[in-house]
This record gives sequence, structure tokens and C-alpha cells, in this order.
Amino acid sequence: MNLTHRTASGKPIMPSRLRPTRQEGLYIQYRLKSLGKKLTNISRDLNLNNSTFYNVIYGKRCSARIEAEIARILGKANWSEVVLEARSEVQKKPVKVILREMEQEKREIMKGPITLEQMQASRDWGPYLKQMRKEAAEAQAEQERAKRRGA
Repeated sequence: MNLTHRTASGKPIMPSRLRPTRQEGLYIQYRLKSLGKKLTNISRDLNLNNSTFYNVIYGKRCSARIEAEIARILGKANWSEVVLEARSEVQKKPVKVILREMEQEKREIMKGPITLEQMQASRDWGPYLKQMRKEAAEAQAEQERAKRRGA
């Protein structure tokens, strides 16, 4: 699974970022504290509100600046690596297994019709929207073929 870039038609390449769950956020907070860093001090250094910082760590919001700062402090290349490490520790599984499960889940979702529950379970709506557009285009093409047959 490629966690570095994602593209959309007509849009520049944007880095894909995982969002942590609450438990993973607590682990990230623990790692920062174990390095002697307090979230309030980091947020003060970035001139940000503490609540914004906590919302990013717990996966409620995204902020490239906050995510990059946390990754830098923890010595990781990017935010996805931080979340993968946290996910690995919380789930007690190796990172490779987690990546394999994420790829498998992505393939399963792309095979069948998408339910509202699946959309809400995942915070990355890109694949869902792409599939929905594809299904709509196929339905429209089928309607046009039916019109031509009838005319």
C-alpha cells in the first residue's frame, strides 16, 4: 500500500495521511511525554491552541504543520509512520501485518458496493468517491446504450 502520495484528476499530488484513533493518539502522547515533550509546550512553540493540537493527535482534525512537527520530534519521516507505529503498538501487531490488512480491506471495499457504514468507518473517502463516480458513469453509459437500441 502506498502511503506517500495520492492523486485526484486535475489536482496536484497530495501526501496521504493516516488518522489515528483515540487509543493511538494516547500512545503518540505517551511517546512524546517519554521524550520529555509536553503537548502544551509544543503547541505554544507553534503558536497554536492546545485543543487544536489534541484534535490532531486524536484524529479529529488534520494539520500538516502539527503532524510534521510531531513526526520530527519522534524522529519519523512523516505522519503516516507515526500513526503506523502507534497502531502497531495498540493492536500488538507488526507494521507489515497492519499494512497488509489495510491493503486487503481496501481491495474488499473496491470489489463490492459501498455501504454507508463502510464510508463512515473509513476517514479516507477518496476510493469510495472514485467508485461511486465509476458506477454512475457505467449506469449513464448503459442508459445511453438502451436509448440507442430503442431509437
